[in-house]
Amino acid sequence: MTDSIICSHHFIRTLLLLCVVFLSASPTTQAQNKETRLNLNIRNATLESFIRQVENSTGFSFVYGEEVRLTHRLTLEAKQKTIAEMLELAFAGKPVRFEISGKHILLYKQPLPSKPVSRKFTISGYVTDGASSETLIGANVLESRRAMGTATNPFGFYSLTLPEGDAELSFSYLGYENRHCRFRLSKDTLLNVSLTSNNQLKEIVVLSDKREAGLKSTAMGAHEIPMEQIKHTPTLLGEADLLKTIQLMPGVQAGMEGFAGMYVRGGSPDQNLVMLDGIPVYNADHLLGVFSIFTPEAVKNTTLFKSSFPARYGGRLSSVVDVRTNDGDMQRYHGALSIGGLTDKLHIEGPIRKGQTSFSLSARITPTIFLPNGFGAGSDSWSNSTYEYHERNRGNYYFYDINAKLNHKFNDRNRLFLGFYTGKDLYSIQSECHTKQTADASRLNINKDNSRLSWGNTIAYARWNHVFNNQLFGNATLSYNQYSMNLKGSMEDTDLVHKQIKNQYSYRSHFASGIRDWSARMDFDYAPMPQHHIKFGMELIHHTFRPGVSTSKIQEIDEGTMQEDTLYHTSSARIMHGQELSFYAEDNCSVTDRLSLNAGVRAVLFHTQGKSYHSLQPRLSARYDLGRGFATKASYTCMAQYVHLLTSTPFSMPTDLWVPITKEISPMYANQYSVGGYYSGLPGCEFSIEGYYKQMRHILEYQDGTSFFGTSTNWEDKVETGEGRSFGLEVMVQKTMGKTTGWLAYTLSKTDHRFKDGSINQGRWFPHKYDRRHNLSLCLNHKFSDRIDVGASWIFNSGGCITVPEKATIILTPDGELEEAGYISGRNNYRLPATHRLNVGINFNKKTKHGMRTWNISLYNAYNAMNPNIVYSEYQNGTSYWITGNGKYELHNDSGKTTIKKLTILPCIPSVTYTYRF
Repeated sequence: MTDSIICSHHFIRTLLLLCVVFLSASPTTQAQNKETRLNLNIRNATLESFIRQVENSTGFSFVYGEEVRLTHRLTLEAKQKTIAEMLELAFAGKPVRFEISGKHILLYKQPLPSKPVSRKFTISGYVTDGASSETLIGANVLESRRAMGTATNPFGFYSLTLPEGDAELSFSYLGYENRHCRFRLSKDTLLNVSLTSNNQLKEIVVLSDKREAGLKSTAMGAHEIPMEQIKHTPTLLGEADLLKTIQLMPGVQAGMEGFAGMYVRGGSPDQNLVMLDGIPVYNADHLLGVFSIFTPEAVKNTTLFKSSFPARYGGRLSSVVDVRTNDGDMQRYHGALSIGGLTDKLHIEGPIRKGQTSFSLSARITPTIFLPNGFGAGSDSWSNSTYEYHERNRGNYYFYDINAKLNHKFNDRNRLFLGFYTGKDLYSIQSECHTKQTADASRLNINKDNSRLSWGNTIAYARWNHVFNNQLFGNATLSYNQYSMNLKGSMEDTDLVHKQIKNQYSYRSHFASGIRDWSARMDFDYAPMPQHHIKFGMELIHHTFRPGVSTSKIQEIDEGTMQEDTLYHTSSARIMHGQELSFYAEDNCSVTDRLSLNAGVRAVLFHTQGKSYHSLQPRLSARYDLGRGFATKASYTCMAQYVHLLTSTPFSMPTDLWVPITKEISPMYANQYSVGGYYSGLPGCEFSIEGYYKQMRHILEYQDGTSFFGTSTNWEDKVETGEGRSFGLEVMVQKTMGKTTGWLAYTLSKTDHRFKDGSINQGRWFPHKYDRRHNLSLCLNHKFSDRIDVGASWIFNSGGCITVPEKATIILTPDGELEEAGYISGRNNYRLPATHRLNVGINFNKKTKHGMRTWNISLYNAYNAMNPNIVYSEYQNGTSYWITGNGKYELHNDSGKTTIKKLTILPCIPSVTYTYRF
């Protein structure tokens, strides 16, 4: 068989050669010499079309058999080339060989030679700031010749595997000059790169090319929040705040006007995973939620995920806020000092040993921390013919934050980080009253009342980065995390006769609650080839929940003799433990030049009260490049949550209690589906539109009249378990370059809950209390010059939902008595009016001999919109209860009247802040 095929090929070749000889004998006027140099330009042509164009342009003729075939089109650009040189270019790498005989060209099939196996090598290293040696998160690394690339991980490390040969790498990062490296790749190469800051790029404040956030990433609903944007967004009292800026993103809203709480895509505050350097934070608020605990000067990078959660994150249903802090400058000392209307801040960082060890330290305090009677001091006195009365009141409120970090570089493969955060809020009030009988100066009554409420977080961790090889990066973390709340009170009533105690009654109490975690985590980054970036790891957390422990002491003295001295110790709920073990794996891969995927899975085992819960949570997101700046994305995410926050107040309170799932209360689950379209074809502009649908199971709603203020006793009996759904559309337009930057975000959404057993709202769907149909936010920054820049933000929100009695009615109590009460047709039966607010701020900058001086003047609620911060209802019998929302509304009927009233505590508030950077 083989011999016959060879003979056939020889026969065909001989026949073609005879044809060539015969044709060569025919005269022609178009034949050209094969040494003649010609110009020819042919694009995307089939073999037949290519031959026809060459014949018409050169006068040569082609002779070939049916076995000569090509699967790809031909392109030829030749200037001053001979016919042989042109054909060599055209047929290079193709299964075709040619021979020139006179004015004829003979083509015949020739098998392609087998290609030698190309060796591959890996380039890896760190990308850092050239001035400070601070690692850069999400820096882009691109091989220009092959269009292959990657990005640095949260520790600034990258790995890229390429074929042997010439390599041309381009390193880029927002606000820095690009750097290009050309070399021949013949072995695994360690390449650490330092980028130089470019002052001309400081006007770009929004753009992000990070692979996990932004239009070019696979992830949906992911935003990287630049620190420059956070610092230039005007807020209350000029205090730049990370969570307040996040509230301006589409799909995110503040639960209560002016406060820092977050409600993301229909979720509640406890469904947000807020992390500081990878460690969960259980209470991220100061001043009852007016500010967050994150000091801007300490923050290096912030990323928000609302959907397509990477598999390495888990434990919450609605969002992930990943906050990374500064590592510390390894080359020089610098810092900032800021004095504002509410807080004073200090930040300093620098080398302990240049190029090897650095530190970063940030502190923020309210000045009242140094004043025993920071506010509320006052007195009252009066007298009559019987008594003399003197009263004195003293009080104080303060909070503080301290962030500290130590970074030590052993070598290019090993780094150690030690981090610490502590923050605390404290409110105290003391009252002392002296009452003296006018007729008998020897008798004196002293009454003392003291209350003290404090809460705060403490986080400590040790992190080890190790480069196992050029393709495998490891990060090991040991951490401790504690949130605690303490409420102390005392009362003392003393009768003195001739300055000696005759009668005395005293009562002291202490209530404590909190949660404590010990955790160990191991993360790996593996980049076997440019098309795959694999992350995998595991984490073990030991939770200790203290929902409520109280102690009290009573002492009573009667006629100078001790009658009672008793210490009571009670727990409103027993201390509970939970062990959480999780594994994850994810692959961010490029399937084709246009299609990229992020596929992952997270497996979790949670054990508590002798019962184990397990879940498998798949994650998948895809991006398809449509060309010309257009792209589309889709994602599916499954999440599970194993902790709950018990609260019955309209805003974040330190007395809210964290509890785990139990034998009776199952974990909450959510499935979220998202799809979106994106356009980045206009230079300096980005457009996005995303739609989502989220299903939630085992969500908790509290029974009517339930209160968890300071107690979690039998909390399982006070909640109901149901389902929820949330769907919406989010539109965002960003201007990312130039002197004027910012974004416009609009969200159309709807969130409902249902309890099929009929325990709430008769089993019907009802709107979530923070279901707001329309949310619009506009954020703009303009740089007039290096000395003056301004920022403004305007928000508009539809009103939330509240439950109000529609009329008064008469009910029969269990005791058999008739009682007047409000009639309510359904849960969250009234929608409140919309709110809106404008914040503006201006910065005056001036360079000094040793640094930069900045004066900030801000107006919060510039046109004094009277948006309510607290709303309460009253009806005819004088009963009232507190709820959230805004507006005033009256309902009348024959038997009574219901009135909704509002209270505004955040009108137009000016502020001045001074900052000196050195």
